[in-house]
Parts: sequence; C-alpha cells; structure tokens
Amino acid sequence: MELGLKDKVVLVTGGSKGIGLACARAFALEGARIAIVSRDPANLARAREQLASEGLHVHLTRADLHEPHGAADIVEEVSSALGPIDVLVNSAGGARRYDPETLDAAAFRATMESKYFPYIYPQQEVLRRMAERAKA
Repeated sequence: MELGLKDKVVLVTGGSKGIGLACARAFALEGARIAIVSRDPANLARAREQLASEGLHVHLTRADLHEPHGAADIVEEVSSALGPIDVLVNSAGGARRYDPETLDAAAFRATMESKYFPYIYPQQEVLRRMAERAKA
C-alpha cells in the first residue's frame, strides 16, 4: 500500500519491541526513515537484527524518556541523523507491577507518571520543532 510516507522521518519511542517495533516495521516498509528509541541497548540490538533480516534499516538511539532532557536529546540526535521529524509514534513507558496489597495512591501516581511523561516530553519537543518549521 502506498501511503505517501517514502522518506518521511518517523521517531518511534519504545520501538525496540512489541507495538513500537511493529509500528517501526510498518513505517519502514512504506519507505520512511525510522528511528527507534529504547532504554535497553540489548533490545535495540535485537530490533536492528530483526529489521535488518527483513532488509529494513533503522537509526537506534538509547534514552530514558522520564526526564525532559532525554526527549530533547533524542529529538536533536534523530533530527541531525535523519532530518526533521515528520511523525512521532509514542509507545514508550513501562509501568512497575504491584501486588494488590501494596497498590495504594502512591503506586497509582508512580504508574501514571511512568506512562504519561515518556509520551509528553517527546511530544512537546517534536511539536515545538514542527511549529518552528511551519512559521519559516
């Protein structure tokens, strides 16, 4: 299927496995230039091997997106390596599992933060850059 994604730059957070990896594969098959982010270098290496075995190439970057500077750093790295980001797929952020007897308000807050901010920080940085490009 031709979706008009050839040479578009796509950043996939949490792109080294699961839904993120499936998204990276789908965009790469459409001819997009892909960057995937993960905290785990071993997962990144496995993702590269899997995609390379299918003839697909990706830019890898390791980052922890729980802090705003992590997102700013990866957006800068990807933009320098591949060009301005056209598409952001947020699939990062793992929540810690709790036993029911320890599941209290603090646990809910920690879980929410571990899923929420790894999406918000890259989104803010990519959106800021997109807005700057639109003004130019």
